[in-house]
Amino acid sequence: MKIALIGSRGIPARYGGFETFTEHLANDLVKHGYTVSVVVEKNHPGAEFIPSGIKRVASTYKKSIHPVWYYWDSLRLTIGKNDLVLVCGVGGALFYPIYRSAKTKIITNVDGLEHLRTKFSKVKKGYVRLAQRFTRQYSQHLIADGGGVKEYWKSTLHVPENKISVIAYGADEPNSFQKEHLEKYSLERNGYYLIIARLVPENHVRELIQGYLQTGTSRKLVIVGGKDNSAYVRELMSLQQHSIQFIGGIYEKNILDSLRAGAFAYLHGHSVGGTNPSLLEAMIAGSVCVCHDNIFNREVADDAGYYFSSVPELSRTLENLEKAEDQHLTEIKNKAIQRVRMHYSWDKICGEYRSLFEKLNGG
Repeated sequence: MKIALIGSRGIPARYGGFETFTEHLANDLVKHGYTVSVVVEKNHPGAEFIPSGIKRVASTYKKSIHPVWYYWDSLRLTIGKNDLVLVCGVGGALFYPIYRSAKTKIITNVDGLEHLRTKFSKVKKGYVRLAQRFTRQYSQHLIADGGGVKEYWKSTLHVPENKISVIAYGADEPNSFQKEHLEKYSLERNGYYLIIARLVPENHVRELIQGYLQTGTSRKLVIVGGKDNSAYVRELMSLQQHSIQFIGGIYEKNILDSLRAGAFAYLHGHSVGGTNPSLLEAMIAGSVCVCHDNIFNREVADDAGYYFSSVPELSRTLENLEKAEDQHLTEIKNKAIQRVRMHYSWDKICGEYRSLFEKLNGG
């Protein structure tokens, strides 16, 4: 079977979740005997690190600059030349009718609920909603990475049960803890709370800061995330005190793994989307996770995390954690690790994709 993976910026993974997913899935498919092509954006580096058997197909566009045209070009390069094309995201769905081919089935991983993201303008949100309708009509099958996302597509866009599957995102085992990564930021193990997030309203960073400030804890609050000049980021900076450290964006996995493992607790305010990679990575690193209470986070962490729906509730939760016995904290950490290993390993996730591909291809 010939399979093309499109919609990510490319492999090797250097950016975000879809790139990491594409790399894992491409490697797994080749290992199991499939012919795999991956469209990469213009001038994407690292071709020498691609395993044999994976064909990189270069687009003339960069997704980060021309995302819509990048999808258009990716479809042009793959439809009719493969049995299945897996599209990451709905951004190219308006082109599906143009590139329909009896030879190729289009499968779309619908991502999260992108139309709810505050960073998108009204025009972009309108485009996403239109793309969702095209995805529903012209994609042969849809994949949601969580049950909450699937329910949105079923209830709002009326996707039939047999046309959408739930396959979660996966998580890598963490690198070993290295104390020097904490020392770089003047941190001590168990001496800080940690947030890793884009600094946008739907990630509830303001509420996380406010809840932390109400506890009176002696522990620091460390916030990892790129800062822009938006009104929201300026508001966050106005809350800064000596115990709060904004350390900018960090993308090196070994540093992030050490920060997660060294934190007293990880504060997760994400509220839009399905299986969030940041939460999985915190859980597998052995963090105590305190999550915004929504269907997506509940589905992932279940009883291996704590939840809050308001600033006072968050504050009370953190105060209770401060008083908790070490044995209790160790138990909740181990429960989180085992939950990820059982339900969110990349071997399991890739196996579910292979099974779906075989089913859709008539196997």
